[in-house]
Amino acid sequence: MKNILHFTTAVLFILLSFQGKTNPINDTVAMGPVYANDVFYSLANGVVKTEVRNNWDIAFYTNRWSAGIVTNYGTGVTLYTYPFGDTTAWNTMDTTGMAEWQQMYNSDTIWEEGAFNRNASEHPDYGWGVYNMISHDVVGDSLFILKLADGSLKKVWIQRKNSVNNTFTFKYANINGTDEVSEILDVTPYQNSRMFIYYSLTNQAVVDREPDIDTWDLMWSRYNAIVYDNSGNPSYYVVVGVTNNLEVAASKHHPVSPDFENWYSSPLEEYKTPIGHEWKSFNMAEFAWVIPDSLVYFVKSRQGDIYKLTFDYFSGSGAGKTGIVKKLISLVSVDETTGKDSDLLIFPNPAVNEVFVALSQSNSPIEIRIYDQSGRMVFNEKVVSSIQQHRIAVNQLQNGIYTIESISDGKPMRQKLLIQH
Repeated sequence: MKNILHFTTAVLFILLSFQGKTNPINDTVAMGPVYANDVFYSLANGVVKTEVRNNWDIAFYTNRWSAGIVTNYGTGVTLYTYPFGDTTAWNTMDTTGMAEWQQMYNSDTIWEEGAFNRNASEHPDYGWGVYNMISHDVVGDSLFILKLADGSLKKVWIQRKNSVNNTFTFKYANINGTDEVSEILDVTPYQNSRMFIYYSLTNQAVVDREPDIDTWDLMWSRYNAIVYDNSGNPSYYVVVGVTNNLEVAASKHHPVSPDFENWYSSPLEEYKTPIGHEWKSFNMAEFAWVIPDSLVYFVKSRQGDIYKLTFDYFSGSGAGKTGIVKKLISLVSVDETTGKDSDLLIFPNPAVNEVFVALSQSNSPIEIRIYDQSGRMVFNEKVVSSIQQHRIAVNQLQNGIYTIESISDGKPMRQKLLIQH
């Protein structure tokens, strides 16, 4: 037992000594001219998907017990609550006085709180409908008018969210009642792999536009946010910025020196826009976008690793490009899970040419496997359990993040491994 404790202590010391030893990586995120695209980005793998933004109008939060519905403000879609009647006014809706109606906005902090939910008070009122305690459905009690990006108007009635089946029933039509369309949208196929499922009223079609939710951390996009004028008065405005995926957290540090890496000095915040749009500003004297050189963000990826993120440049609407510098400074294995019974002790991590694996006592040979990020097994070896540690040469593996697995007596233990030659 004493030898094992000494070995564990040595492993922890070496792991901690390797924090921050990875090299910074320069990358570019291109949204295209006039910021036409959303870009889904993985801190580990770079750009995951570039998706045109104007292919949807409304979107539904996929969680079975959610009633969240958002609108595409990034392309100019605007939502109004019809103020002159409940759902019985569907056939008589008009736009009299619409210029004076209050617009409904998506929340710029909580993904689930969409424009359709902005009239919500508290449970059971979800803005567009009221929760039924018997059926567990949300039943629509409001009517809306949606102004599309091309200026055309649609009246919309979200009729029901069937929570058990995870379906939304809704209908929409021209203001005069023509071209009425009724839909039952089955969200179940998307509930574990997407944050939202999108819908185009123009094309009368579901749009599956997000990559798998586990593959990305940040999204560059246009969205509405609360912006303050010189007098401190708030108003909603369409901005270009960075939004966080679910379970991704970030913290802002300013002003700090370029070599600042004390990421645990303030809490990492897990909401939609801890990075947001204010990492840049437009200098009227220079007529150019500027980024403070003393601004640093730390981001916890969806996988739990900590990255240092700085912005290098922002091109503006001509090309829609953002230059970033990212650096992996802490694996989840180093700071959050080392020492737990379910975790595998490995060192050094990051590894250059070799890695050592701590072996537990076993009645049978121990199998060690290494997987790349696609899930492909790139190493497999069985070793005897009479030794306390086993050396693996990794000089033939490419730089990147891997999962190393040890299977002993049928019980697997896993840990992340960063290879940085």
